[in-house]
Amino acid sequence: MKQKQALILIITVIALLATALPAWAAGPVSATLTSDRQDLTVGDPVELTLAVNHPSATHVIIPPLDKIWGDVEVRSQSQTETVDNGDGTQTTRQTITITRFAPGEFETPPLTVTVSDSSGQTSEAVAAPIALNVTPVLAEGDTTLNDIRPPVGLEVPPAWPLFAAGIVLALVVAVAGLWLYRRWRYGRGLVDNQLPHQVALDELARIEGLKLAEQGQFKQHYSLVTDCLRAYLEAQFDIRAFDRTTAELKQRLVASTLTAEHTHKFIGLFTESDLVKFAKLEPDLNMAQQLPSQARTLVLSTRPAPEPVNKNDTPQSFGSGPTQRPAEVTQ
Repeated sequence: MKQKQALILIITVIALLATALPAWAAGPVSATLTSDRQDLTVGDPVELTLAVNHPSATHVIIPPLDKIWGDVEVRSQSQTETVDNGDGTQTTRQTITITRFAPGEFETPPLTVTVSDSSGQTSEAVAAPIALNVTPVLAEGDTTLNDIRPPVGLEVPPAWPLFAAGIVLALVVAVAGLWLYRRWRYGRGLVDNQLPHQVALDELARIEGLKLAEQGQFKQHYSLVTDCLRAYLEAQFDIRAFDRTTAELKQRLVASTLTAEHTHKFIGLFTESDLVKFAKLEPDLNMAQQLPSQARTLVLSTRPAPEPVNKNDTPQSFGSGPTQRPAEVTQ
């Protein structure tokens, strides 16, 4: 009888472990970057193909690249295309068009992509750099300069319209400067004393009032909520959040004063938002409606504790300066 109970217990533990495995345990995740050609001329666009092999139950999040990516200029990033490989895996591809205006050999930077499953578990894959060569346009030994072409005759317009426009512009600048100065003079001292968590809570209440999820505008709804959380992280914890991908931000949050639980919840919300914004995943309406409430709970749980009030301190009214003691009455 005891052996039978022990066997049932072992089978139950194995089943729980199997269900707890992440989706990408079904197979490895790999990312490769290839080019349609190795040699190009100065300013000549070249197409790079990013291919990510991943399990079928996962989604690939490719970060948007900056205009200047390493030593190259990014012209465009195409929409991602995912095909089923028929063996339990899929391949997600994206075409990245780049160019370079300096001759010589160079390498593309390593490109990190994030893979997420339906439970919010994430994994990263890095596409290794590839080497390219930009050849100069001039042939070797071609140092002959061509003659400069003569100037083309143009009719010079009269100068008075430009002079009049300059006077009008100067008047506009003067009036605007005077208005700003007077506003600063009479409005200084009116400082926004709201703490970062109060600003975030007001913004989340405003987002809820927009009812974007009910109108099917899920991408804008998720973008506003995550932008609010990124602004809160920057103001409250001095963490640069807006110019980082979710994977890069995760590293900064782990190194911050946030607890592991709060870091996991922040990254979970950002990953869910990435799936909606970049992977075009349409969320459940109820889940989208609960997003501001989840963000509000996260802000409230990470706000700093209020400073203790010293009972010996004399209360002061806001904006009235130090409290004056009453004059002693002479008997």
